[in-house]
Parts: sequence; C-alpha cells; structure tokens
Amino acid sequence: MENVFYLLNISVSGIKCIKEEVRLDFYKKTIDKKFDSERYRVKAIYGENGSGKSALVTAVKIFQDLIINDNYLNESKTQEFLDEIVNKTTKVFQFQLEFLVNFEHEKLVYQYSVQIGKGKSGLYEIQYEGLKCKNGNYANHKYYTVFESQKGKLNFVSCTEEEKEWIGQKTANLLSSHSFIYLYIMNMREEAFSNEDDGSTLFISVFVCLVLSLSLKVYLAEEDQHELYFMQKRLKESRADQQTFIETFFGRENNLASALGVNEKFVAKEFFDTYREQVGQLSQFIKIFKPNLISIDIDAKEDGERYICDLNLNYGDYVINKEFESTGIKKLIRLFDCFAAASRGAIAFVDEMDANLNDVYLCKLIEYFMYYGKGQLCFTTHNIGPMSALKENKNSIDFLSSDNHLIPWTSRGNATPENCYRNGMIEDLPFNVEASDFVGIFGE
Repeated sequence: MENVFYLLNISVSGIKCIKEEVRLDFYKKTIDKKFDSERYRVKAIYGENGSGKSALVTAVKIFQDLIINDNYLNESKTQEFLDEIVNKTTKVFQFQLEFLVNFEHEKLVYQYSVQIGKGKSGLYEIQYEGLKCKNGNYANHKYYTVFESQKGKLNFVSCTEEEKEWIGQKTANLLSSHSFIYLYIMNMREEAFSNEDDGSTLFISVFVCLVLSLSLKVYLAEEDQHELYFMQKRLKESRADQQTFIETFFGRENNLASALGVNEKFVAKEFFDTYREQVGQLSQFIKIFKPNLISIDIDAKEDGERYICDLNLNYGDYVINKEFESTGIKKLIRLFDCFAAASRGAIAFVDEMDANLNDVYLCKLIEYFMYYGKGQLCFTTHNIGPMSALKENKNSIDFLSSDNHLIPWTSRGNATPENCYRNGMIEDLPFNVEASDFVGIFGE
C-alpha cells in the first residue's frame, strides 16, 4: 500500500537570514496518475554556515506548532521566539507547502499557506491562512479554494450556508491568534456532517491537513511532543460518525502512544506497554553502535494517570542515564523518534543530522532510508560523505548559498557533487578559504 502522505515541496521566507522565498522540491514538477515517490524519499540540504539551513527546518516546526497547539501565538515564549527569528527586514514570516494524499481511488494535492506578522497590538498574529485542493491524477488540473482567512476575517469557506454560519460563530475574533484548521476540527458538531454535502468535503480537506502536521517529526533540539498525543486523542474521541475515515489515517489499532516517542518524559498509563515496546526497539538500534549494551531500562515514577519516565542504559557492569552517555549515542537516542517515524511512512526533518555522528554510521543510516524507508527524510548537513549515495536518487541534494539561492544538484558528466562542492564549483558557493587566511588572527 502506498503512503497516505507525500510532501511535494515547501516554500519559506522571512525567517532568520532568509528574506526572499526559498523553495525545496521533494518531487519533480509533474504530478499525475503515474506518480511514483520511490526514488524521491531522501533530501540533504548543504550550505555554508549561516546560509539558512536551520531556518528551513525551524519553519516546518512553526507550521506544526501553529496547527496543533491551540495557544501557540498567545504564549509569551512564542512571541519572544518569533521576535528573535522573524527576519528584521521583511518583518513577516511566510510558509507554504504542497502535499499529496493517496486515497483509495484517487490522489488529491493540497496547498497550505500561512503568513505571520505583527498586528496593531505589537504581537505576532496570523495575517493570512489558506488551503487549496486539486485532483492529483492529472497534471493540468487547477486548485480550488477550501478556505481563506485574512486579517482575522474568514474570506471564504467551501461549505453549505448553514455550516458557514456555524463556522463564523466558532471562529469569530479568533482567526488572528489561532489556525482555522485547529478551530474547525476542535469545534466540530456532529450534525454538521450528517449527510454527504460540501461540509463533508471541507471536513476531509481540513482533517488531512491537520493529520499531515501530526505526521511530521522535526528535530531541532529535544522537544516535548505531548501536543501530538493530545491532538490525536481528541480527534479519535470526538468524531464517532467519521471514525472509519479517521482510522484510515491513524490505523485501526489504538496506537496513540506512537506520537509520544521514546524521548517523551510523560507517558499515559494506558500507553505504557506500547512505550515499552518502542524503548525495546531503541535498545536494538543502539546495540548496532554499542554491541555491549544489554538493555535500555525505563525508570518510571507514577504520577496520577501517567508515568514520569527516564531511560538508563544497562551495560551489565554499569548502568548510566542517557543524559550522561557519550554525545554521539545521546544524539542517536534523540534522533530515534525521527528515524522510526520516517521508516514507517511519516515525514521527518532533522537539523544538522551529522553533528556528533560517525561518518560511517551517518552514511549507512541514509542508505537505509533510501533503499528501505517508507516515508520521507529531509536533513541539513555539512558532511559530504553521503553525497556519493544520495546522487543516485532524484532531488536528493540541494545547496543553499549565503544569499539564500537554492541550487539543486543535477548530473554534470563525470563530475561528482562532493568534488564540486569541496572545490567551490557550485554556483554561489565559493569555498575560497585558505589556511593562510588565519595567519594574523591566531599567529603563525
């Protein structure tokens, strides 16, 4: 069975050093019934320090948080974060993505867009949000608008007049600080979808966009992922009449704990057994790099309806908490949730995946996702080692210049991407630093 989701591209501007739009394409331009993502599952982003690689991954995290966190823009820490990260020249952060959804008998392509900037109050708010859809079986099909909001007002929504009135009531005065997607899903009433009308189409479109955001795994640093867990739980409990449709995306087994990951500190008691299984998989993973590891043990302290969990690595002669492990092993543990998600069919973004990882391990991990992974893996890196494998796939290597110019790698006769990159032969990426340049700074 094909993956339910495939990310086609993302476009980002107005974040950190990125002023103008930077677009990452994960697939070729033509989407039709012959769509095949088999050789388009991995992407590496290379570039100089400060070129904006981390900004691209951060932008994906902002999108995810905006959709699944009901209070994201109202939190002071978010406002402070955006004040630091939104580009000081543009003063507006813009994010857009296109993704394909494989339904049983058809493919649909969705385009989601959001723009965040400061309002009259001096706080960051949603200035624009929109979702469009088109048939993914034919290259010449055009988008139609699902919903569109601007400056806190709902300009358009594709639904019946009755539901439009209900939506207006539920979203009044909230669209500047909350995503329409979150407001709509969390306020759905049963009778709104009691028959097959435009409302049903609206539900499907908004729902798949929400589930896409839930399927993302983003690694920037250690992240608490409990928002994902609570969002999935609420969705499963709130929509009895759409249960079959929801199970198509989440699976028929009760697998909410998969949203937590092994790095989650708080685990609900009802999902502790699944969490233990995931930690068992983590143990097998780390044993590849540390053969003398016996097990990874869970230190679980009861706290009401949940456990507060910590992980200890057991080597027989000694036991060590994961936080006191070597930097490389600790990095592998933190990356495990992203790797596990991408192996199952989800979409993972990892910033500086090569940091603290042995070059041999890094290359073999990337090869696994190229040949065996079911999802998508996008990562930033400085390590040129994986280029020899990545060049065999399509759209797998992008170079980002210091002026935010994105250069996809294309075949150049016998030239290799690693030699071109190392020798300054990639457009706008002249690595013209010489050893003598440091003389006079550090001395001869």
